[in-house]
Amino acid sequence: MSSRPDIAAFTTAPLRNRIRVELNAPVPEVWALVGDPARMPEYSAGLARVEACADAGGRYESYVCHFKPMPGEEGIVSRDIMRWWEPDHGWASSGAEADAFGLSNDLNVTMIEARNEGATLTWEVYFDAQDVAGMKAHFDEALADIAQNLVRRFGGRLVERIVEV
Repeated sequence: MSSRPDIAAFTTAPLRNRIRVELNAPVPEVWALVGDPARMPEYSAGLARVEACADAGGRYESYVCHFKPMPGEEGIVSRDIMRWWEPDHGWASSGAEADAFGLSNDLNVTMIEARNEGATLTWEVYFDAQDVAGMKAHFDEALADIAQNLVRRFGGRLVERIVEV
């Protein structure tokens, strides 16, 4: 990757899930979508809406995800703090407070790198949780959905889908 945050500076949790997708679009086009947290519902079926907060210079500082409710339940709301955000390279965020999903010490890292025919997007999830197995399954499903939606939008293919063993 051309730019990568120091994961150990933000979490001691292990890598639990990762996808890598080769997309048939240039980095600026992919970044226009993925670099704006408010646009996450465009490629993540589980989200109803996301409210993003940026500073005066346009750098995202935080965002609030409003998840679609499961049948018979209320939708979950989760607030994340941006830990790293570098235009055209990626971003990383962590839960801001007690997490409704039971996560702790969490970090989501999304990185984009140029390749000859377009861009490669990598999304990694680090976390601790009381129900690690359940959360790994949840993230595997969510990341597979994200990958499928990004490939549908830009063309390309999923090249890696990892769940910690």
